Amino acid sequence: MTQPRSDPLPSTSPMQVSTFDFMRVEWRFLLFGAAMAFCSSLGQTFFISLFSSEIRSELGLSHGAFGTYYAIATTASAVTLLWLGKLADTMRVERLAFLVICCLCAAAMMFSQVNSVIALTCGLYLLRLFGQGMTTHTHTTAMARRYVAARGRALSLAQLGMNVAESIGPASVVALLSILNWRVLWMILPFLPLVGLLPFLRTLTQRTRYQDGGGLEGVRAAAAAAGIDDRSDADIITIDGVDHWRRRAVLRDSRFWLGLVGLTMIPGFTVTGMLFHQIYLAELAGVSLTSWAAMYVVYAACAVIGTLVAGQLVDRFTGRRVAAHMMLPITLACAALWLVEGQGGVFLFFVFFGFASGMPYSAVSATMAEMYGTRYLGEVKAIFLPLGVFSSALSPMAMGMLIDMGYGMGVLMGLNIALALLAQAGGAMMLGRPPRLATT
Repeated sequence: MTQPRSDPLPSTSPMQVSTFDFMRVEWRFLLFGAAMAFCSSLGQTFFISLFSSEIRSELGLSHGAFGTYYAIATTASAVTLLWLGKLADTMRVERLAFLVICCLCAAAMMFSQVNSVIALTCGLYLLRLFGQGMTTHTHTTAMARRYVAARGRALSLAQLGMNVAESIGPASVVALLSILNWRVLWMILPFLPLVGLLPFLRTLTQRTRYQDGGGLEGVRAAAAAAGIDDRSDADIITIDGVDHWRRRAVLRDSRFWLGLVGLTMIPGFTVTGMLFHQIYLAELAGVSLTSWAAMYVVYAACAVIGTLVAGQLVDRFTGRRVAAHMMLPITLACAALWLVEGQGGVFLFFVFFGFASGMPYSAVSATMAEMYGTRYLGEVKAIFLPLGVFSSALSPMAMGMLIDMGYGMGVLMGLNIALALLAQAGGAMMLGRPPRLATT
C-alpha cells in the first residue's frame, strides 16, 4: 500500500519550479538522502584512509599490503551487493534504511576493535558493504524512483550530504586524533546516525508534492492495474509506456558494457585511489599534510557547485546526454597535480577534483533510471554499484603497488588521465544509441 501524501498533488511540474521551491517542498526526503549520504562516509575511502597511518603502524603493514587487504574486503562487499542490493526491490525505503544504518553502526563498533589482519579485513568488509554500498544504494534507488522531472536535482541535492562529510571529516579527524585514540573515535562515531537519523526515518520518508514518480509501491500498483505480473520472468516489462529492465537484460545490452561500465568504474577508481594515498601525494607535491587537508574546503565547495550544476544539466538535457562529459574534471585534476608545481598545483587539483567528485554521481545514477526504468532498479543498480565498489577496491592496491615500486607523479596521474579519456569516449559513443540486446 502506498504511503499517504502529506501535501496535495502538484499543480505544476517539478521541472517548472525553481530549485529553491523544490527544496522548500521536498526538504524532508532530500534531507533523508543527504543524511544517508553523510552517514555513508563511515565506509568511504576518504574517511577510512585518514586512519591508515595508525592502522598500518599497529599492524605493521606497508602501503601496498594495506591496499591489498582493503581491496580484498571491498571486492567481497561488491560481490555481496549483487544479492543484498535486491532488497531495494522488496523492502520499503524506511525499513531498509533502518536495517542498513543499524548494520553500519555495528560495523563501526567492530572496526574499533581490530587487532589482526583477519579482523581488519572483516571490519573493512562490513564498513564498505553497509557504508559505501548499501547506504548509498538505499537512498539513491529511492530517490530515482520517486522523482522523474527533477531526478537530477534530487540526486545532486542528496549528494550534498557527502560533500559536507568530505569538507568537515578530514580536518575533524586530524584534530580529534590529536586528543583521542583512533579506536575510541570509532566507538563514538556510530552514535551520530543512531541519534541523529534513525528516530526520524518515518517522518523524512513521507511522500510530498513534487514526487512525481510512484516509488516502489506506485510502480507495483501501476503494474497490477494494467494486469501485468511484475514478478514474472520477462526480461523487460512495459508499465504506462515505460520499459523496465531486469538484470539479465541489462547484461545483454551493449550500451552497458561499452558505455556505462567505464562511466561507473573510472570515477571510483580515480577518486578512491587518490584519496587513499593522499598522504603520499601530498609528499610528492611538496606540501605539508596540514596544507593538503586545508584544501578540502576548496574541494568541498567545488564538489557542491559541480553536483548542483550536474543536476541542473541532467534535468535539462537528460543524463544520457551529459554523463560522458562528467569525466573531464578528472582529466584536468590529474593534469594540474602532475604539471603544476607547489601549492598552486595542489589548489587547482582540489578545484577540479571537487568537480570530479560531485559531477558524475547524479548524471550516471539518473542515466540508469532513464535507460532501464525503475521497477527493478534495485537489482539493476546492484550490478552498477559493485562495479564502482570493485574499482574503488582495485585502485588502492594498484596505486599502492606502483608506489612501492617507486613510481612517481607522472605514472600515477598518467594512468588516471588515460582511463578517464577512455571512459568519456565510450560513453559519448554508446549512450545515445537505441538498445541492442545480444541474443542468448
